[in-house]
Amino acid sequence: MTVETIARLAKVGGPLRGVLVLELCGDEPSGTFGTQILGDLGATVVKIERPPAGEPAPTAPRPAGENLPRGIAYTFGLNRNKRSACIDLKSAEGCAVFVDLARIADVVYDNYRPGTLDRLGLGHERLRALNPKLICCSVSGFGKTGPWSDLPAYDATIQALGGGMSITGTGRPDDPPVRWGNPIGGIGGAFYAVIGILAALHRRRRSGDGAALDVALLDAQLAMNAYRVPPAMSGTAYAPAPHRGGSGAMPYGPFRTKSGWFVLGITKQFWARTAELLGHREWLDDPRFRTEADRQANEDALNEAVTAALQAHDAAEWQRRFVAAGIPGAKMMTIPEAFAHPHVALRDMLVGFGHPVAAGVKVAGNPIKLSAHPFAGFAVPPGLGADTAAVLGDLLGRPEAERQALRDRRAVWWPREGDVFERPSVV
Repeated sequence: MTVETIARLAKVGGPLRGVLVLELCGDEPSGTFGTQILGDLGATVVKIERPPAGEPAPTAPRPAGENLPRGIAYTFGLNRNKRSACIDLKSAEGCAVFVDLARIADVVYDNYRPGTLDRLGLGHERLRALNPKLICCSVSGFGKTGPWSDLPAYDATIQALGGGMSITGTGRPDDPPVRWGNPIGGIGGAFYAVIGILAALHRRRRSGDGAALDVALLDAQLAMNAYRVPPAMSGTAYAPAPHRGGSGAMPYGPFRTKSGWFVLGITKQFWARTAELLGHREWLDDPRFRTEADRQANEDALNEAVTAALQAHDAAEWQRRFVAAGIPGAKMMTIPEAFAHPHVALRDMLVGFGHPVAAGVKVAGNPIKLSAHPFAGFAVPPGLGADTAAVLGDLLGRPEAERQALRDRRAVWWPREGDVFERPSVV
């Protein structure tokens, strides 16, 4: 097996072209979002999936403008630039197929609970003994060590345990803490996993050795507390507050306007221009607001004054005025509104596929802009098992008769016609 063969199976070009990634992650973002990043960077990502029960019918095309079922839409958001191979890892033959893939792979990325792959006979020690250059990355709730290592974890519980949720909320008495709207509990783990994999690939270029990565979602949440940790461990009591910024900047946070919310981030260098823009230059001489320390000491009065001033216009008008003045402030957008912003199109951050099953469907773009690899579009997410035969033939050299026999025994599976996009989803 050559790097060129693996590279030919990549869905897009990029600096990781020729790197083979085997994904064992189902639909959970802590895994499948991470492998999507690797696929966006040019890796050949093979998503290993369970064979379905029976022979599901192909997914029917949908006209442009018709909403996708939620499960299919979820798949499109996390699985572009990948291939799909259905392999039954609970069967001896399916397990043998996966082992043969691991012998030639660069990365095996899973988000199973610790011990699951060992019970299947596919633990990292065995795989790395067969392929010493293999990088095995496991993402789990609590990692492979510690008293909670075998417990399940979900985004909300990880956010709660990580400390960040304690300072996320309205700040009003008796209001509950708030989970961040995006699943940062899982996605944070995916980011750290990708960083670890890229570091391990770089190290392997010098040493020739693979690596085992143990990424815990709780560790990721703790790490993202970052600069708040030293003050908190030294006695600073952080609490949710509706307008106060982490640095003490004032005014800061969401404010109601005549219509809609407007979010300010006014550090001291912008205070004078903000007071003038809001029509209250007298605030600059007001002893309550003159310095940042004054504004912090009189936060309630400042917030009331700013809210009253913002009632003169709606959030869109304030957005126009703040942008023209070069002052940090932003209208709070919904997700569709955010992607309708003209800046988004110029940055290729809303991308479509033109696939008959998802005509008109668009996904978030790749924020990593590489000069050597100009953006040329995404490949549509694979249908269930769409690439099983190609993986067996092109990567493993299995002849057609053997591939068909494995399918007949349900050790592997691929659809006889069309694309099957209906998959179980975690959302």
